[in-house]
Amino acid sequence: MDGHSSPPLVVRPARAPVVLCVVPSTGRLGLAGIEGRAVLDENRGRNLLVVCAANVCRSPLAEYLLERGMRSIPEFEGHSSSSAGASAVAGAAICARVDERVWATAPDGADFARAHRSRVLTAALVAGSGLILTASKAERAAVARIDPSARSRTFTLREAVALAEADVDDTPAAVGGSVLERFAASAHARRGLAAPAVRAARSSFSRWFRGRAEGDPLDVIDGHVLGDRQHEAALDDVTATVDRLLDVFRRGVL
Repeated sequence: MDGHSSPPLVVRPARAPVVLCVVPSTGRLGLAGIEGRAVLDENRGRNLLVVCAANVCRSPLAEYLLERGMRSIPEFEGHSSSSAGASAVAGAAICARVDERVWATAPDGADFARAHRSRVLTAALVAGSGLILTASKAERAAVARIDPSARSRTFTLREAVALAEADVDDTPAAVGGSVLERFAASAHARRGLAAPAVRAARSSFSRWFRGRAEGDPLDVIDGHVLGDRQHEAALDDVTATVDRLLDVFRRGVL
């Protein structure tokens, strides 16, 4: 021995063999395999998700108007609408101006206004919706970042109307799925075949503050942060665009 002690020998226990565990495929509703997936797909196809930034202004107004409008269309029986915010703080109440508008529309408007609380856009919400409508292209991009496979069923609100109203006769009719899924498939098929009818941004907020660049014609501007006139104009735009979309739904254009 030279006086230097050797480090103690450490014996590590043998690693247990890896065992593959096969779990039966079960849907969230407690139904196994294909049956469970079919039920989930059916439920997804019956929900229309509306997305804006904070989920206190544009998207809840559109959600309420769409929900009320779809109830009057027989083909939409059993369908629903919901909303979320791409940059929302969960739990915020609806904005005062939207609150006033929905209170004035019908008795159930007051109930909706009181009950609404903002929520954050999640992958589960995206996956659970057959058609997704966004206030602007920024939120449309946010949906795609969360779930790239949702691109084909995600449109800005104005874009969805423009595609539906475009004069295109050579797109195949969508078959199968819910009314919302067929609408999304048909509108998606029109992308690239006909440029949306890009109309000028509304004159009341087409230019932000003196001489600023125009907003994107496919966006509903976030007037909530731009002042009273722009705020009211944005809500008018949501209402008018939803009315046009509901007219498309009633006429079965796609």
